[in-house]
Amino acid sequence: MTEKAGDNPILVSSDTRIVRWFYHTIPFAVLFLLWEILARMIHQPFIPPPFSAVAASALSLSLADDLASTLGYSLLGLLIVLLVGLPLGSTIQRSNKAKWALDPFFWFLLFALGIGATSIIPILIGMFGLTQLTILIQSIIVPILVVALISGYGYRHLAIRLGFFMCLSFRFIGEMILFGTTMVGMGIQFSIFCNLHYVEEIYAVMLLMGFTGLFIDRVLLKYAGIIICH
Repeated sequence: MTEKAGDNPILVSSDTRIVRWFYHTIPFAVLFLLWEILARMIHQPFIPPPFSAVAASALSLSLADDLASTLGYSLLGLLIVLLVGLPLGSTIQRSNKAKWALDPFFWFLLFALGIGATSIIPILIGMFGLTQLTILIQSIIVPILVVALISGYGYRHLAIRLGFFMCLSFRFIGEMILFGTTMVGMGIQFSIFCNLHYVEEIYAVMLLMGFTGLFIDRVLLKYAGIIICH
């Protein structure tokens, strides 16, 4: 007797996963197709190179060490952010007195530091010099506040995901601004390509960063969030 797919939870789960991934790919396919068409039809400086050229450039570039460095330091920063931010968030969530005291203070710091996040870099350079420690501290200050506030409202999983996004973003920006601190990193390569006006390589770095961040968010942080939140 042939077993129907609906009677087998494994087959149902597999079918659901395939359908889900199909819908996940639709926006990407539309974006990359429109990108390719517009780039080949409109030859203007503000239009990026064709997607096929950017993808080929991304595959041909030797950026494995740079990507590993940026991602590794970003995950280290996320670990520090979670070790500090989640306990602060739990304190805010469990105690009204702590919430009354810390919530407005954290929002003040977030507006003061977050709006001009790069403005604290000269202060950090004066304290720690042009070192990896300066970039690391610069990349975790604002994420700690964001993770503490969001987890304090009860959204721990969202806090973890935003924490990683901010650690990766601030790490990338720090590598760009503190050029010379290290010669390895996606931010460093992005700055070099910008200075040399290598347009395809600039978009290739953006493409690699986008897919790398998406992979970490969907695969690693999904399960890390489930473990931490339970």
